[in-house]
Amino acid sequence: MTLNENSADELAAQLRISPQAVSEAVRRGLVSFKKHRHVACWRFGDTRNGCLRRLDGQPFRINGERVKALAEKRGDAWHSLIGLDDVFTNDRREILLVTEGSKDALAALHFADAEGRLSDVGVAAALGAGVKLRTEDIEKISGRRIRIFGDADTAGQETVSRVGRQLVAAANDVQIFSLAGLHCQNRSLVKDLFDLSRIDCDDFEANRDLWSVTDLNSKGKRVSVLRNEHEFSFLPLPLPHVSPEFHGFPVFPVYPVSNSQELGKELEKLALRNACTKRDTASPRRWQFNRDLKAVEKRIARELNPEELIPTFDKWYSISRPYLDPKKTRDDYLAKFLAELGQVRVPTGEGEALRKALEHVFTLSVAALPILPGIVEAPESWRRLAALHCELARQSSNGTYFLSCRDAAKAHQGLNKDSANNINHALVRLRVVDSARIGDPRPGGKASEFRYLLPLNGAIDFQPQITTKE
Repeated sequence: MTLNENSADELAAQLRISPQAVSEAVRRGLVSFKKHRHVACWRFGDTRNGCLRRLDGQPFRINGERVKALAEKRGDAWHSLIGLDDVFTNDRREILLVTEGSKDALAALHFADAEGRLSDVGVAAALGAGVKLRTEDIEKISGRRIRIFGDADTAGQETVSRVGRQLVAAANDVQIFSLAGLHCQNRSLVKDLFDLSRIDCDDFEANRDLWSVTDLNSKGKRVSVLRNEHEFSFLPLPLPHVSPEFHGFPVFPVYPVSNSQELGKELEKLALRNACTKRDTASPRRWQFNRDLKAVEKRIARELNPEELIPTFDKWYSISRPYLDPKKTRDDYLAKFLAELGQVRVPTGEGEALRKALEHVFTLSVAALPILPGIVEAPESWRRLAALHCELARQSSNGTYFLSCRDAAKAHQGLNKDSANNINHALVRLRVVDSARIGDPRPGGKASEFRYLLPLNGAIDFQPQITTKE
């Protein structure tokens, strides 16, 4: 690789992170490009500290050893936090502090870009787990809020604990963000914040904290708040795989009598429908049973209580018993049933309508997308999202449908949850859709419910589009 005006884009492509994140790091003076040992390199650092990596991602070869990064400083200067000059000069009140390197720092900016906070949040970085904060750095952090990210191993936990204790007396708010138990797309464990940019889709959807990595006001299960220098609680275990659609349902102690009787009949039918009729089918039949029950919970907007679940399970067990493993007891199957119910991420019917709608929208040419009232040259992302609304409405039996910001963002590659949310509000204003129910902004809240207001006429049938621009 050579150094030129495209070096920033080459770095973003090589790391597979947001080009805007790299550009922001360059603008802040945290990333630059230079030749070192006759190869193109990128430097992460400021006037006080820094390190070099090869732009092609390969390690340096020094004295027969492979070295991923070269630190510029030694001794006490190595402990200087990179990025604090920018934080102090621009008075950034919230800081993302990474303890182990330059790639994690760029990942922090990557997530800030994805979450619409790129110009607001500060980023500071130490170059390794052995960092011991200098007094002058602690003074620059004084009065600010800080969220610390370390490696998801024992050494990383010890580092964030030590750094957090150093900062708690000076900062207004010190938070520790745990990456424990998460998986990358290749199913390897997430080791650090950079790995989190390769998060497995299932883990991402099941952990709402990952939707607000850079928002210090979002404090879910993966965020520990340090209150004093002697207190530290880190989340060492993986979080359970629970569906974000069903986390935090309101619980109603009593269901109206007539509805309760109808619900009981429905649950009994589900038990009968999913009962085993031959051997070695208990696992798939029970899983489908739980998916059906999750669909019921979503419809009635609450979790089924034990008084409803246990008789339903007993009905399934009594019919299935001749085909179950005789070495296992009822309690064995009950424990498995209840455990799997909490693991269901996609209830029956959930996801299929969205998948089909997205597949259809992706096949549409630009000319076939809806024309938005009053905006002939609307961006393609707006029109493609409108097409997704149209297709979901076409599939709906009652004209309404649920669509989360996360799912809406899937309609166009240039969208994220925040931009999709803004466009949805714009579509409401333009009378393309109507908000039948506004979604809950809290973690675990329900998706918004919409009604499409333009003519459906089959899948999508609109007048030809004359011009478009993105």
